[in-house]
Amino acid sequence: MIDPISKGIDDLGNSLLQALNNVQGIFGKELSVARPIQDNILQLIGNTPLIRLNRIGSEYTGVQFYLKAEFLNPTGSAKDRTAIAMYMDAERRGKLKKGMSVVLVGAGSSSVSFTWIGKVKGYPVFCLVPLHTSPERIQLLRSYGAEVTVTNEGDSSRLYDLAEEKAKKLGGWIPDEASNPANPNFHFKTTGPEIWRDLQGKVGAVISAPGSGGAITGIGRYLKSQDRRVKVIIAGKKNSPFMEYGKTENPKERERIQLPAVYDPKLIDHYFHVNPEEALHLQADLYEKEGIFAGLTTGTVITGALRFSQSLSESEKNERNPFNIVILSPDRD
Repeated sequence: MIDPISKGIDDLGNSLLQALNNVQGIFGKELSVARPIQDNILQLIGNTPLIRLNRIGSEYTGVQFYLKAEFLNPTGSAKDRTAIAMYMDAERRGKLKKGMSVVLVGAGSSSVSFTWIGKVKGYPVFCLVPLHTSPERIQLLRSYGAEVTVTNEGDSSRLYDLAEEKAKKLGGWIPDEASNPANPNFHFKTTGPEIWRDLQGKVGAVISAPGSGGAITGIGRYLKSQDRRVKVIIAGKKNSPFMEYGKTENPKERERIQLPAVYDPKLIDHYFHVNPEEALHLQADLYEKEGIFAGLTTGTVITGALRFSQSLSESEKNERNPFNIVILSPDRD
């Protein structure tokens, strides 16, 4: 039998949970308060935590680094956000209807995310990959439910031509994250607000690898809409078109560089070139010092964050009110 004191504590706890849920009902699902039961697996996309880095970067006083753990999305990457956004947008616009097929190109994280969500939603998924694709990646896509075709083509433009032929034959839909505004818009609606909420608006900078440019564009737009002083930064390989664009001030030269349509370079305050050795070193450090295993891209972004912190003035750094730098960790592979 439950004693009166225990019952009173339980009743109080239940009342508090109900009050939190009522607040959630007023302000919308974005608060994610006291909702342990999800209606389906897709609701686990997003609302990834910020993880404070305690040893990496500890030598920089007045600066605090946080890892936005996008590798905790269901398939292990931020591309789950991109994929669900584009599925919902295509369904809403009537571009994707029940029974239609989804045609993908490549074996990267995007293809994994689109395949997984297609499986959950009941869309047949066909994926065209180049000959040099590793057997492990092909098997991974097949495990998620894609019908994979290995082509002799190595040129990406030719692969897209083949995908268009396949989609035309099947009456299917080809996602194009590089040009679809649903990509950055979803990050504007979810990832950016999550960062702002979790740090209570105390965001000094956010840094990401380029990817398709959608994540940093959406996040950057949101954070700068809240506070124009927030710095938006990308870190990547020297031969990346994003990096080439960032290092030249010549307008004619910039016009020559092809960038994804979803990417807004006007948002970017700083660019940092990172070589593979540096990225590998920081990836290893992240596990050794923080116990976090994430992909090589995260090593690239951390390297850029550390370099940026070196450029901060003494007035920007304050031990009582540290300059918070958010590092987007896109995947665990």
